[in-house]
Amino acid sequence: MGAGKRKWNTRVDDYLNRKAAERGHVIAMARMGSTALERGDLDEAEAWFRKAAEGGDRVAMGNLAHLLNERGVPEKAERWYREAAMAGDSHAMSYLGKLCARRGDAAAAEDWWRRAATEGRVEAMAELARALHRRGELEEAEYWAGEAAGAGDVEGMITLGAVLCDTGRTAEAEPWWRKAGEGADASALCELGRRAQRRNDLARAESCYHAAAAAGAPEAAVRLGLVLHRRGELEAAERWYLKAAKRGDAAAMTNLGVLANDRNDPGEATAWYRKAAELGSVPAYTNLGRLAADHGNFQEAEYWFRAAADTGDQAGLRDLEELYRNRQRF
Repeated sequence: MGAGKRKWNTRVDDYLNRKAAERGHVIAMARMGSTALERGDLDEAEAWFRKAAEGGDRVAMGNLAHLLNERGVPEKAERWYREAAMAGDSHAMSYLGKLCARRGDAAAAEDWWRRAATEGRVEAMAELARALHRRGELEEAEYWAGEAAGAGDVEGMITLGAVLCDTGRTAEAEPWWRKAGEGADASALCELGRRAQRRNDLARAESCYHAAAAAGAPEAAVRLGLVLHRRGELEAAERWYLKAAKRGDAAAMTNLGVLANDRNDPGEATAWYRKAAELGSVPAYTNLGRLAADHGNFQEAEYWFRAAADTGDQAGLRDLEELYRNRQRF
């Protein structure tokens, strides 16, 4: 009886809401849009949201913008994000910042993120902190990253870690990396690190990999070692390579061999390369071949270069061809 009454009341509410919407009540129109969206009728949802938005409803403006963006018309979405933002919607401000950033208008993006951050929008604080960090404005970047991190935002924690690391306060960064690792998926953190590395944003990549390592990602240690190695911090890189090598990571073993070879220790380099080669590391094959060739062991060099070339590795094939040319010359 009670359930039937509730169902009947819901039908009455829907009927009354529709009548109010048809009479031009903007809140009722916005509700009609939300109801249509819940049942998957995007055309009707868009129509009601548009009417409510044109009637000045701020929430409907934002909902219409989201819907248009999801339907693949970002240029139309931007118009309504802007309308909602101008009406004081901080979520719209934040998203408008993202749209501006995507088309390369960094100044406009930062302006919208700053407005949204000032209104208390946490994700905008994190985006603003990232933008400031990239520009080298570390003091303000630290402030906004700290605000976002304190509110539990993982992106804010990662940026705060990067800023603290850049200012020589790695010990202060570590608790934030651990918190980020607790609040996000380890593989997602690694992917964030890879994206940062492709942009040559090594400070952010390092922060992401630290967080991923804290979350238990097996690949994070070797990736962190690579970032540090590239930046010339060889002792720190070696520590992370060793952690990864103890777990059987062939790439870490190969890179430990590279470090040993660079400090003129071919014996240790060979030992690491052989361990990596046993696990199928193709770069270890070519490095073993080069060490053998440097010491005049051409038969061994040929063995390793051929092993690399047989996998389709172009470096191994080039080294093998060069070895043949040099042997024919003499």
